[in-house]
Amino acid sequence: MDVTASGDPQSYSSGERVFGPPRGTFDPDWAATALRSNRPELDHPTSVRLVTQAWELLRERDIRGDELTAALASESGVDTDLAGAVSAIATETARFYLDRP
Repeated sequence: MDVTASGDPQSYSSGERVFGPPRGTFDPDWAATALRSNRPELDHPTSVRLVTQAWELLRERDIRGDELTAALASESGVDTDLAGAVSAIATETARFYLDRP
C-alpha cells in the first residue's frame, strides 16, 4: 500500500484486497482505517499500533469485548473510551477472520 507524506494510507486500487477477510491474513492497515472512521482524531500510525496490540491480546488470550477493552487500557495506557473503540474494531475483525460461519 502506498503511504502519503503525512503517513496516511492512500486508497486501495481495485483487486488489491484479494486476501482480506474472511480467514485471510490480518491486515492492520484495514483495521486501522476502520478505527479511524470512528475516531478520526487518531493518526494512522497510532491506529495501526493500537489495533495491532489489540489483535495480539485477542489472539494470545482469546479475549474480546469488555475483557479486551480492560486489557488494552491497562497495557497500552489509553483511556477506556479509546480502548473500547479499539476493542470493538478488533472484536468485529475477529468475526471476519476467526469465527466459523
